[in-house]
Amino acid sequence: NKTVIHLGTLTDDYEPEISIHTTAADKATGEKSIVAGKSVTIVDTVTLDGLEKGVKYQLKGWEMVKSENAELIVNGKRVENELTFTATDTKMEVQIAFTFNASELAGKELVTFEELYDMTNPDEPKKVTEHKDITDDGQTVTIKEVPEVPDTPKDTDTPDTPSTITK
Repeated sequence: NKTVIHLGTLTDDYEPEISIHTTAADKATGEKSIVAGKSVTIVDTVTLDGLEKGVKYQLKGWEMVKSENAELIVNGKRVENELTFTATDTKMEVQIAFTFNASELAGKELVTFEELYDMTNPDEPKKVTEHKDITDDGQTVTIKEVPEVPDTPKDTDTPDTPSTITK
């Protein structure tokens, strides 16, 4: 029985996995801690490896409260941002910023989470990688108490000069 069955063509298309590494810090100082205030900015530097040149991607990020493992909500809204870019190389570094009112957050540790989407079909973005690790020190920024300013003494009189005795 010399029956030939054609099973189709096998291809070995390799889809490289995209790796993501991130470091969050205070925009103003580059430090891992920020003094609580009405407008603070955390900048997350994201290194992506395995991108496809020419493909449009969207990075979505948001802040989490470490102690609660919950999204940071300020004024009823999630603290989030997104960045859309076209890959010019297979490995790229991008920055995404989160500006928010942190005046009530002293003592809290915030952790930045991200998801990266392939936007080739904008109607159906495809998630290609994510970074969501609540214990990642690289992603953690601590909000510090506002340092107290010492009171200026009100009495600025100079000390009395001892009198000299003449004979």
